[in-house]
Amino acid sequence: MTFGKIFLTVALSANLFGLPLTAEDRSTFSEGLLGHWKLLGDCRDYSEKGNHGTGKNVDFTEGPDGSARGAASFNGRDGYIEIPDAESLHLGKTDFSLAAWVKPETVMRGIFGDIVSKFDAAKRRGFNFHLAGSSSGYSSMCDARHVHFGIDDGYLGPWEDCGKPWASNTLISNLAVFEGQLYAGIADAEKPQDACRVFRYSGGKKWIDCGRLGDDPNHLTVQSLFVHRGKLYAGTGIWYWQQAWGNRAREGKPRAAKPRVFVYEGGTKWRDLGQVGEGTRLMCMGSFNGELYAGIDRFPDERKKSVPGRCFKYDGEKWIDCGSPDTQNIENFLPFGGTLYCTTHGSVFRYEGGQKWTCIGNCPYEINQIHSFDVYRGRMHIGTWPQGYVLRYEGGEKWANTGRLGIPPGDPEINEVNDLTIYNGKMFAGVIPKAELYRYEADGRWTLLQSLGHQPTLSRDDEASWCRLTAMASYQGKLFAGTGSCRGATEYQDPDGTLGRVYAIRAGQVVSHERDIGGGWTHLAVVRRGAELQLYVNGSLSASCSAPEGRIFDLTNAEPLSIGFGAQTYFTGAIADVRLYDRAINSEEIKQLQQKD
Repeated sequence: MTFGKIFLTVALSANLFGLPLTAEDRSTFSEGLLGHWKLLGDCRDYSEKGNHGTGKNVDFTEGPDGSARGAASFNGRDGYIEIPDAESLHLGKTDFSLAAWVKPETVMRGIFGDIVSKFDAAKRRGFNFHLAGSSSGYSSMCDARHVHFGIDDGYLGPWEDCGKPWASNTLISNLAVFEGQLYAGIADAEKPQDACRVFRYSGGKKWIDCGRLGDDPNHLTVQSLFVHRGKLYAGTGIWYWQQAWGNRAREGKPRAAKPRVFVYEGGTKWRDLGQVGEGTRLMCMGSFNGELYAGIDRFPDERKKSVPGRCFKYDGEKWIDCGSPDTQNIENFLPFGGTLYCTTHGSVFRYEGGQKWTCIGNCPYEINQIHSFDVYRGRMHIGTWPQGYVLRYEGGEKWANTGRLGIPPGDPEINEVNDLTIYNGKMFAGVIPKAELYRYEADGRWTLLQSLGHQPTLSRDDEASWCRLTAMASYQGKLFAGTGSCRGATEYQDPDGTLGRVYAIRAGQVVSHERDIGGGWTHLAVVRRGAELQLYVNGSLSASCSAPEGRIFDLTNAEPLSIGFGAQTYFTGAIADVRLYDRAINSEEIKQLQQKD
């Protein structure tokens, strides 16, 4: 192998935690070393380059060999290590490799976060390495610890049509990644027995029917889809709110029944976990501290009085009432920094336990609905209606406005941010009324990438003419997005067939491992060799992809290298022995790193 190529490795072995190395070990593991952060009680660089780091709110703990020292421990709120930019950290267009022993938080109390990053967000240049589950529409991030590694140099590929799971459906209600597969829920179908179904993506434009949630014809929509503790859950409802509340008199169109949750048992089989509260729609689900949470909508009862939306959690046998923050719909959950948060129609709340919730934002900037909730750069963000603002939490009850998305101001205002997601270092948003996808660049500046859904006419006064971009998911290196009519009912077909369809796009070059790595120590390695990018998990190749259009991305940037922080958020757990080399590593070397004990 030659010098002058970049090899970044975060490696952990018992030999590196106090046991002597052989001459062969020294040769193998020091060749081309540009940086070596052992994290043996400090943030120093033990290579000859002297790229020392500074730890901020970082503790040190035992490594995977059980030694008294050996890893940095990150709190998921504000702890990370920063290494200043240096010439030796510039990766350029040459080969490189990245490997790490990581130990994520055992149960989700916050989004798991970034392992290592060196990324210029303005230029979209550099690399991102993080753990995250998928986030399905209104539900919070799933608790599966998937591995994502991406590089970029401002590349955005063409859109791909990934098909329409069910012909008569007009809205993809959710997208979730479970056990290496992408699943989608639908909002409606021409026949009630065909509605409320989940589908699995099988490549190209093909989708496999995974069955209906129960046999109640009054359940038409897979209202939520969520992965929790190794299982796939789905909740029922009717997407079109007027129909769900019984305000839509139309022959053959039922009113929604009480919401229920089902758990997937393979094939087309779903097991019923029972009714959740007294609403009509299971709006969202979330995972926190090992427990499954569910939020339902408010609805008018037979006396035309409003029954409040409520939060529940599942104890394995029944659903426990966790209260109603402000009587409105429970729209989103988000675990962050050891605390569970939720949004209602217009406000954000912090969960205090029992049935107690504390408001941290009451209709900021005159918004009156919140439809999405995620974390970017370690800060909580919400997507809102009707102005289409994305707001960032600033502490206390303060929120900052990062920009307006959708169509220009007018009467009435009709912009709604339906989903927020982080993909390869950037935040993306899906927006009503034109099913538009936006990318965040800086406060006050969002880039419109594409309008994915179309109706023949668009009128501010006619919600039937509006289109949604309802759900997004990162899967197999691409960003997938599902479209929909505003109301979600089957009769709102568009002549071009753009609604109820899934599309995908590639930004940069991304490899991912989409099975839960668990809460123990896991060895990860990434290799770029020419146009090929590979991801190894515990010494075995998990995923690979070729550079789009044969492009070899220049990754050099002037940003610091961060350990335990990046585009998503602060890491929660432990990371050990970070190494940067100027060469690529082969599969045998990766196995040696992983197997050393």
